[in-house]
Amino acid sequence: MKIFLGWSGERSKALAHALHEWLPLVLHYAQPWMSQNDIAAGERWSQELAAELEASNFGIISVTQDNLHEPWILFEAGSLAKSMQDGRVTPFLLDLEISDISGPLAQF
Repeated sequence: MKIFLGWSGERSKALAHALHEWLPLVLHYAQPWMSQNDIAAGERWSQELAAELEASNFGIISVTQDNLHEPWILFEAGSLAKSMQDGRVTPFLLDLEISDISGPLAQF
């Protein structure tokens, strides 16, 4: 199962990296994808990111106080939920409460 890991900012990146390492240990079928780890140097990152978002139907978005309203977080969540029937997005909150989430992320 492919799992897109979305992040924006240093704390969010650290959380996504930890999930990238941990998920295959607890779910043997998990194939996490994180731009920091899975886009090779020299590749066109925007094309790689777009292709992965298109191919993924499940994602975990690392949300912190620092990136709660960042455009990339909202873009990635929206891209993953491209089809309301097929797309699944799970915000992973770090130092946030569910009540802190509003706008597009609140639907997840």
